[in-house]
Amino acid sequence: MKISCLQENLSKGLQAVSRLVSTRGTLEILSHILLSTEKGRLKLSATNLEIGINYKIGGKIETEGSITVPARLFSELITQLPEGKLNIETEDNTVFIKSGDYKSHIKGLSADEFPLIPKIKEGKSFSIDANILKEAVNSVSFASAIDETRPVLSGIYLKLNKNKLTLAATDSYRLAEKVVNVKGGDKKIEVIVPTRSMTELTRIIGDDENNINVYLNANQIMFETDNFEFTSRLVEGKFPDYKQIIPVIFETKAVLGANDFVKIIKVAALFSGESVGSVNLEVESKGKVSATSSSSQFGDSQAACEAVVEGKDAEIVFNSRYILDVLASISSGKISFEVNGKLNPGVIRKEGDKSYVYVIMPLRA
Repeated sequence: MKISCLQENLSKGLQAVSRLVSTRGTLEILSHILLSTEKGRLKLSATNLEIGINYKIGGKIETEGSITVPARLFSELITQLPEGKLNIETEDNTVFIKSGDYKSHIKGLSADEFPLIPKIKEGKSFSIDANILKEAVNSVSFASAIDETRPVLSGIYLKLNKNKLTLAATDSYRLAEKVVNVKGGDKKIEVIVPTRSMTELTRIIGDDENNINVYLNANQIMFETDNFEFTSRLVEGKFPDYKQIIPVIFETKAVLGANDFVKIIKVAALFSGESVGSVNLEVESKGKVSATSSSSQFGDSQAACEAVVEGKDAEIVFNSRYILDVLASISSGKISFEVNGKLNPGVIRKEGDKSYVYVIMPLRA
């Protein structure tokens, strides 16, 4: 293989694929990145056997070829080189890198040892705007379970029906659901994708990406753009029937600024000595939302902000972190906070946005 490319392009590609390199596995080849040529571009590939990525960058290909290189060493070397043209050649299982007065050679392994990353081109598919998908994943992923003892709860549920894609995640204490539009989604799809896979996908999606094509088979899902192919295994099992827990009516609704809500929750949470960070929320019909907490060790605190309130006064106790997680994804603007007494789930939405809902279970006061 003999190629030339820009250092900044190669560095960007390595940054995208390096996170998927396995560092603790028993197979040495999984700690390597596969360099190969394909249709006039340099392709970087990495896999941990659950997730795989092929990332393509532009370059001048003089001689086709492929080789694997140790991911950490190669990435750190390229990062340290000056911007501009790089020349890369291979001989046997050695890679020679030249950039101006910098010359290095790295011993690699044969490309034949690298695991195959499947390309899924058959089966059900649809396309979606890259930034819309990225935003949708970020608005639900935090609600999934970290503990993988129940695998279906450590994934994001994707349901496609009539060009509408629903993304949902829950850890059984809270639930986030987002509905977005897609193209070509005339087939029904119901799958669960590991949350880690979807989170890694959002990190790879760049600002210059447009549409993402999505392909599925019985066991895997692939996301494809002009620059990369990202493949993940699917989670086996059935996602909980969560629709029944989303309240359809409310006794009390408060509309307030997301930033204001964040401030009062954070202040109150400072004085919560419990691991769950419980905060007592009061909604007053006269137009105020207050957050209070107390601890025999730290003291107590009360913070309040103005709100537009419908319905009667209400009081309920929540895990403060669960509220802050969703407010971080909404980031700004107005939110609606709906409750039905202190024992029933509460709902947080972005005001005026019917495509998103966040349900949170109360704590026992």
